[in-house]
Formats: sequence, C-alpha cells, structure tokens
Amino acid sequence: MKKFLLLITSVIGSYCLNPNDYITIPFLKFPDSLSYNVLEINSIFEYLIACLYIGLFYYSMYFCISEILIWSHPAPKTPERVAQTKEEMRRGIKALFYVILLTTAIIWKVQPLNPYYGYYETHEFGLKEFFISLIIYMVTFDVWFYTSHIIGHTPFFWKHFHGEHHEFVECGAYAQDAVHPVEALIQGPIGHFLPTFIYPFHPVCHHIFGLLTSIYAQFAHDGRWDPAGHTLHHYYYSCNFSIWGLCDFIFGTGYNQQKYPIPYIPTWLRSKINNKNQDKKIM
Repeated sequence: MKKFLLLITSVIGSYCLNPNDYITIPFLKFPDSLSYNVLEINSIFEYLIACLYIGLFYYSMYFCISEILIWSHPAPKTPERVAQTKEEMRRGIKALFYVILLTTAIIWKVQPLNPYYGYYETHEFGLKEFFISLIIYMVTFDVWFYTSHIIGHTPFFWKHFHGEHHEFVECGAYAQDAVHPVEALIQGPIGHFLPTFIYPFHPVCHHIFGLLTSIYAQFAHDGRWDPAGHTLHHYYYSCNFSIWGLCDFIFGTGYNQQKYPIPYIPTWLRSKINNKNQDKKIM
C-alpha cells in the first residue's frame, strides 16, 4: 500500500508531466502542469464546455452508484418507495446542475486567486503532504458541514431550505443531492474548496478527496454503510449533524441511546425481523 501511495504521489507531483501529451479533450485542455489546476479555462465558451464535461462525469457517477445501491438494497420496491426514489432523483438532478455551475466557476475564477495556487510547481509533493492535506480536508469539511447543518436546523433555514431534505426519512442513495440548491452550493462546492485556502492542496488530490466524499455520502444515505449514522439523523433530527462524526463527538451531538431509548429500525429491516419471529413461532 505504501509503495502504491508513493507511486501515485510521485506521478501527481511530477513537474514534467503534461497531461495534454496523453489526453486530448475537444474544445478544452489541461494546464501544462496539474500543479496549478485540473482544467484550463480562459473564456466563457471554455467555461460552458468545462461545465458540460464535469456535468457528464458527475451525473454519470451519481446515477451509476445510486442505481447500483438501489438495485442491491433489500428494501421492497413498493410503489411508495419507487415514487420516493424518483423524487429524490428529480431534486438531485436539479441541485447538481447548480453545483456544477459553481464548481466550474470556482475552478476558473477563484482558484487562481488562492495564495497557494501552483504551490507544488516549486515545492515537493509526497506522502507527508498527501496525508496532511487529507486530514485538513476532512477536519475542515466536517467543521463546515456541521456548522452549516446546525444552522440549517434553525426555524428560518429549516422552513426555506433544509426541511426539504428531511422530507425523506428512510432515504436512498439519490437523496445525497436531493437538497435545496442553496444548501447544495453551501455544503458542496464551498465546503470542498474552503480547505484549499488553509493549506496547499495538490489540485488532483483535492478533487479526488471531493469525489470520494461524494461517494461516501451516497453510501451514507443508502444506510447500509453509514459510519457517522446519518440515517439516524434523518429519523431523530437532532443528532449526528457532521459528515464524518468528528464534530458530533467533540460537541456531544452524536446519537446517544440514553437520549433516544427507542431504537431506530428501518421498516424494511423491521418487516424482515417480524417474518423471522413468525417463522420461529410456527416452528
């Protein structure tokens, strides 16, 4: 594993690697060095083309992962569940549209103003820098997500923004992006780019972190692999606000069985348990 990470960081940090020598993108190109940015955008036309490519990538990932998780989920595909999934998908498509526009705009106009822009063009990028940036990304994103999430639960923001997401109690993978567009922008692109103003991130690693965070959130909303207990948040409302569980641990807002003595059991799992109990009675 260490050798693999060393290989990846050496490739990412290579000063002589010009991605345009290996990949051609119609109407768009990479910077001569990925130490600056992941895309080179110099005009409104290139911005729109970049939005198209980024959109195709993220929508494809969003649909593919969500469909795999929904297909493999043990919850019965009842008409109500199918209708909910379609509504989650509809809202997710809408929110992602604005996320893609803002993300691409930040890559184009904001990142070149970052004091750490092009930092690794003149500095070494290795395992130490990789792990420091990973930790800073996770901590900063968790603090940002937690703070904005707590604010989202105040009466005004709940009524106009965040309450829309909580209409889904037993949600599915599509619910990851089934939020109000304003909330999607605050908790998505802004939370993603904020750490880069605290510590120098290699652009490639930075966007890989964002990609993995998005996939993690889809699994969390699916509910079967949910380390921070986000499905419990959708049920109890007042616990498990953070994305990784760090801030919940620090501020004592994580799920507590004493505070919530009635355990949450998803309806699909509840019916499975009931069927097993009935089988036992028959035997």
